[in-house]
Amino acid sequence: MSERAFPFMRMNEREDKPRTRGITEIRGPYYTPMGKRYLEDVLETMGDYVDSLKFAGGSFTLMPEKQLKEIIDLAHSYNVQVSTGGFIEHTLTQGPDVVNRYIDECRKVGSIFLKSPVVLSPSRLMTGCA
Repeated sequence: MSERAFPFMRMNEREDKPRTRGITEIRGPYYTPMGKRYLEDVLETMGDYVDSLKFAGGSFTLMPEKQLKEIIDLAHSYNVQVSTGGFIEHTLTQGPDVVNRYIDECRKVGSIFLKSPVVLSPSRLMTGCA
């Protein structure tokens, strides 16, 4: 990790990235407007401590694809994972075809990982049971 200000202050020791413990997640657009330049400033100053960027509330679905990919690529360049948060829950209400297209689109725009409170099998998805 880079030299930080106030190095005499104790802080919890952390593994190098990618970490499996002590994960720090920041929120993307929704709670605050965030474009590539804003995120770049955050990651340039605090990137050693950021492990995950979470798009909240489906905000990523409103962004132009080019800018979304730029944000995802920037996060990945700092070894930061990108998540759609719990938006899959909203997607599930629109049926299996939309869910499959959603997952394909997440792959297309750049290795976004999905958080889901349940594990879904194709048969359960087809019946609408979660």
